[in-house]
Amino acid sequence: MDIDTIYQAVKSWKTLIDSYKNGNTQSGKEIIKYLNQGTHFSVDANEIKEWKNLLGSEATKSIHAYIGIDNESLKIFLIDSKSDAQGNFNYISVKDFTRLPPGDIANTELDSEPPITSESAIYRNFRFNMYCSAWLEAQKSELFQVISIPFDDYERMNLDIDQSCTCFFGLTNELQENTSINDYHIEIITVKDIDINSISQSAENYSTPRPPFTASDPVGNYQLLLKSDAYV
Repeated sequence: MDIDTIYQAVKSWKTLIDSYKNGNTQSGKEIIKYLNQGTHFSVDANEIKEWKNLLGSEATKSIHAYIGIDNESLKIFLIDSKSDAQGNFNYISVKDFTRLPPGDIANTELDSEPPITSESAIYRNFRFNMYCSAWLEAQKSELFQVISIPFDDYERMNLDIDQSCTCFFGLTNELQENTSINDYHIEIITVKDIDINSISQSAENYSTPRPPFTASDPVGNYQLLLKSDAYV
């Protein structure tokens, strides 16, 4: 996919969420339709290897997952944080948000100590699927355009060549207690192994939606966002 098409796709998502912010209820229904269009996307070992080379010795390493709409389909555009901050868009992975069963994925468990259990991962995904509409209304004033995923989430998968991991949306509350849905934010959960009967015993989940932007992670680090916003 050429960069102008990517700009337009990211801009289309922003146009839709801006319309919803401005009171267009139909746009809210469209957002829900897109967020429920698929269930997951996959990342393979070769992509993780390429990101590792591109990120090099950066102190903070992350993968930026941009949301876009192209030909009535939700797309996820993945770019490493170093390339994004530099405006180097030669290494963007384009992902379909699909309902097709994950194929040719790893069948072993994680080797490192993960942050959440498989039960928690499943419940957070269930929470997203069941309460997406209510959550969207609560987040109306500042809907996400990009999700920042620590590169460690992928590196800890320890994938072999030709293996893939599976990524899906969840809703999480960092307070770890029962509070209003206003306190929940969207996340991307990554698992190494999933099939019809089982899921990896653990999962990675340290992703953060943007906006809002912080002093430590300013909007200037997201050049693809800035370029797409300016796209005519």
